Amino acid sequence: MAALVWWRCRADGVFYIIGLGGDTSATLGPIFPGICAGLTIAIALLIVDTTAGPVAGVVAAVCIAALPGFMPLHRTSLLGPPLLSITVLILGVMLHAPRFSLAYGLLAGMAAVFISPAGVGLPAAAVAWPLSQSHRASGSIKRAALAIVPLAVVIALSRLVGDEWPAHTTLVWRGGLDRGLQAAGTIIGDQVAPLIHNPAMRFFALADLALLVLALVILAWLRVVRVKPEDALIRHLFAAAGVLSFAYAIGLAVRTLIIAETPPPDLVAVLPLVVVSVMIIVTSMAAFWPRWNRWGKVVVMVLLVGWMQAALRS
Repeated sequence: MAALVWWRCRADGVFYIIGLGGDTSATLGPIFPGICAGLTIAIALLIVDTTAGPVAGVVAAVCIAALPGFMPLHRTSLLGPPLLSITVLILGVMLHAPRFSLAYGLLAGMAAVFISPAGVGLPAAAVAWPLSQSHRASGSIKRAALAIVPLAVVIALSRLVGDEWPAHTTLVWRGGLDRGLQAAGTIIGDQVAPLIHNPAMRFFALADLALLVLALVILAWLRVVRVKPEDALIRHLFAAAGVLSFAYAIGLAVRTLIIAETPPPDLVAVLPLVVVSVMIIVTSMAAFWPRWNRWGKVVVMVLLVGWMQAALRS
């Protein structure tokens, strides 16, 4: 995947290295988005592989790579690829090292301050994850406090080296949450229902798919995941993804409401939520797969193949 993204970026000629010219700049410039793409796919594959099996891991990686916004993000943005990679990496650390709050707190602080203001909700997820654990209250509070420490250090460091936030950022009630939701919904719709442009057909397609996906995830949690032992990785994945997605979405909403001159959510801001959702959807399908009869499996495969061919054509 990294090589494919590098090749497409090199053909576009968008990325280059200042001080170099000719083929050298065109060759080395796209390396960064290519590495980010490869890192995102690899981490997502490993997360789903360890929780739902190798086949599910490969399916999740292919679905993420086939998202209509995945390649355009890496071909046009310098901040979107690292934000996506760090978000998926935070999920991996929360899953496999839940007590290492200093690590995912540091990743969250760096993403929110140095990468993109769209990740403003990631530090909240880093703090909320230890508090959601079923360990002793005192230990959870200590780990939550450790998750805050890197954010304070990163903010202090940003005073010296700069950050990605607009100069003279002011807090003021702006409203306009409906416009932000509309912008985010349009981007999510482009990933879920590519090639459907008729407003009526698009509405019904998105509504039906949303209901199917919501039912799939809820039933997978109630009938398969919740009955697993408390230390099962699949239980931790659902919990960590829920905390991460909720905090990230709340961060986007708060940023839209109270931070002046904030643009509506774009592909850079929304795609991390889509990627985490894809991982949970594929994990839910893998959890239910042994319980479905032959016709149920055929229907799922037809829907998946149909979506992938539409996504690749878009």
